Amino acid sequence: MNNPDKPVRFLSLVTLGIGSMVGAGIFALMGEAAALSGPAIWIAFIVAGCIALLTGHSYVSLGVHYPTRGGTVEYIRRAYGTGLFSGGCSVISYISQIIGMAMISLAFGKYAAILIGIDHNLPLWERVLGSGLILGLSLVALIGAGFIARLQTTVVIINLLLLAGFTVALADYLEPARLSFDTWPAGTPVLGSLALTYFAYSGFSVLGNTADRMSNPARQMPRAMYTTIGIVMVLYVGLALTITGVVSEQELVSSEAMLLPIAARSIFGEIGFTILLISAVLSAAACLNGGLFGVTNISFTLAQHGQLPPRFENKIGASTRGLTISAMLAMIMMNFMSLVTIALVGSATILLIDLLVNYGALKLVGGTGLKRLLTTLSVFASLGTLIIWVIYTLKHAPHTFTIFATFVVLSFLAEYLIQHRFGGKQSS
Repeated sequence: MNNPDKPVRFLSLVTLGIGSMVGAGIFALMGEAAALSGPAIWIAFIVAGCIALLTGHSYVSLGVHYPTRGGTVEYIRRAYGTGLFSGGCSVISYISQIIGMAMISLAFGKYAAILIGIDHNLPLWERVLGSGLILGLSLVALIGAGFIARLQTTVVIINLLLLAGFTVALADYLEPARLSFDTWPAGTPVLGSLALTYFAYSGFSVLGNTADRMSNPARQMPRAMYTTIGIVMVLYVGLALTITGVVSEQELVSSEAMLLPIAARSIFGEIGFTILLISAVLSAAACLNGGLFGVTNISFTLAQHGQLPPRFENKIGASTRGLTISAMLAMIMMNFMSLVTIALVGSATILLIDLLVNYGALKLVGGTGLKRLLTTLSVFASLGTLIIWVIYTLKHAPHTFTIFATFVVLSFLAEYLIQHRFGGKQSS
């Protein structure tokens, strides 16, 4: 994806989308979500996948009508006009990308530290290794090494096959009784993890940043979007089902980000544990590479419209200063927040942005019949999930809600100052 003049191919689109989703979803979030939903985790992934497909429909509608490298932030600007509201929302979208990068790099640090045998000062080394990944991939992007895009395609395909094979292998050891409704936690376990499982799908929005490089967006965008979400949904649900049917309930709710490697160890021993750790490291790296691509395009577009300072669009090497500034912000966030806090705050910001995009699609494109119905459903689905997140978080993790609210307030404050400092440079 490094050559901005060469039309992007369908396989590259799908691997970019999968790479931007799977690294964060399976390895960093499944264990955290399972801690909330227990054996009902596979239901949460089905519900979240349906919401992702509905929101993907909105991104397709907007991408076909407004092909641009800006993706989400361009859709928000067109739907809500120029000014403080759209600018503040666009900054929130930018922050959501940085949160995703922080989560991925911190997860990478955790897996890499365990893989190379570090058993002391683990939290410190997780952050050192995660910071190293951000710096390394940022340097590669600045150099403009074209082989990285080709390597990412290979890594994504290998990891997809490995995880699919792992799912099939686990199925032989599945105990159906573990999937019984009787094993579910009391109350509404799916609702508690719904925002986290939806966050596992969030990388599909990066496809919106590639629309201007598609030779035929009306054909390529829907094919790439639905294929990407569909493949990942099958993978997530399959893995959730098999893991739930194999590991004990205690391991399911206590393993956190290490759930998949621990499940592999329980069946295949240390070899399985090591292979899954390697897969996690490679998936996180591929996911972060896709995140860097998305955040660079978003920051460039925001700077063009005066919603970020002009320096974000200044050229540096084969990229822009938006890349280096975003990488620095992700490292700061990663070093001062826990993985679960980053994931919860990130899920809320993604839900808020997707709600704005869904409503924007209803305003700008609308359509008739089934298309309008799907877009309307996407609005209510994202709004309902965000409300569930707020209610759950206020009850169980109020500090996380405070962090999220602070980010929102700071986004609008920053946008207000930027517009006054730089004279409200806005392009149509």
